[in-house]
Amino acid sequence: MKITFRIVGLLIIMNSVLLYMHYSQLADASGSSEKLSRYVQEIEVINRADAIFITHHFHNLDEGRYEIIYPAESRKHACFLETESSCIRMNENATAILEGEHSRQSISYEIPISGTLESRKLFKEPFAKLRNAKPDSTILHVTDESGIGGMWISGLPLVGTKKMDMVDYSMFKGNGTVSDLYWQRKVYPEAYRGDRLSIFADSIDADVAEQLNGDLKDLNTRHISVVLDPEGKPLQSSRFIITQLKATELSDLVLERGVRSMYAISEREQLVASLVTSISIDTPTGTKEAKAVFESMKGSLTEEQYEILQSRLTEKYGEHIDASILDELIGEVAGWKTSFVQKNTEGSYPFVLEDTRTVYMNGEAQEDVQVIIMDKQTLYPASKLLSRNGYDVSANESSIYIESEEEKFRFSLRDPFYVLNEKRYELREKPYAFIGNEYYFAEDALRRIFHLSIQKNEDTIVVKSLLGGELK
Repeated sequence: MKITFRIVGLLIIMNSVLLYMHYSQLADASGSSEKLSRYVQEIEVINRADAIFITHHFHNLDEGRYEIIYPAESRKHACFLETESSCIRMNENATAILEGEHSRQSISYEIPISGTLESRKLFKEPFAKLRNAKPDSTILHVTDESGIGGMWISGLPLVGTKKMDMVDYSMFKGNGTVSDLYWQRKVYPEAYRGDRLSIFADSIDADVAEQLNGDLKDLNTRHISVVLDPEGKPLQSSRFIITQLKATELSDLVLERGVRSMYAISEREQLVASLVTSISIDTPTGTKEAKAVFESMKGSLTEEQYEILQSRLTEKYGEHIDASILDELIGEVAGWKTSFVQKNTEGSYPFVLEDTRTVYMNGEAQEDVQVIIMDKQTLYPASKLLSRNGYDVSANESSIYIESEEEKFRFSLRDPFYVLNEKRYELREKPYAFIGNEYYFAEDALRRIFHLSIQKNEDTIVVKSLLGGELK
């Protein structure tokens, strides 16, 4: 009983101070966030042997309707009657907050725990959300009643911890949301605490930590937490990192994780996270392959286009970003469609823009003929375009063969020349490119060497032969 009174007293004191600071800051903020369906949340977690029990308070709700999205593994969803009005807007099965004036509503639910917590545990997305709304800030209380000890990490700044008989308590508070919750038995002290970064380790180089914190601050990321555990298995969540790396090796990893805190980027979208980070800080980051993709993209855009891309990306702050969305942004600033990022998630692919106009031959649309732009050259797929003009197209390790009854071309893959009917012609540069397991020929070469007429308008590209006869 004494333990219970001490916990309640501690919660009341700490919570009163933090809530006063929290709502004072909110009162000073502009009213724009309310129009964007923003809210403030406070989450109370109690860890017991068989489950974590969660009480979730939503503050500063507007008068609109909110659908509640519960965690997939949660159970026993219910309204939590904290005050007389904390359930007044809740529907019967606690799946939605209905239209109304009361700005604070509360729910409760639990997440079952299978087995016993041994060395560590990641609770993946254990907290409820409101559809089409985002929290401006979060206060998180974690009370452990199981006696397991250890440390809890959420990615939010740690306000403080208190260890008592049979009960451990931790409080976190910060901007934005909390996505995951992590526990491990081995405890590390908070070796560094900055505005945007906390590092838990036996020791840390202060200069390195300050530099990382400054970089995150320049990016305007959310706060993230890093646990330097030489013996722990590496783990990454949207707002925290468990790593065996040394502090001096953390830069790329921390910056990328910071960027992930700014955007909703899936853990599967590793290349996207690296590219967004590289664009944001204007420095190649990530793997060797990711750095090469960034350099290829940046080198293919003008300085003005690249700056616009950086600006457009900033405008996406807080939104979902994946390979297709990043391609859309790049395509918008470049003036053409592109699948560059999507293709590079599957393998190495050059920076290519896509002409969306439909190619017509003999009055028929050639839907499978994709015209592309690379290095300011317009290119056409040789096997599709030329085979429909009466040629057979093949290739080996040294040459491309393009042959009809009258013309037999051999293009060298080693030097810039071609042979037509046994007569050699020198070229200033190779008229073809090998892209995605297919040879493409430049538009100028198709006109000059193969005597094709290529006429373009706003919606179509019409290809005709100048040698007489119809394209096949």
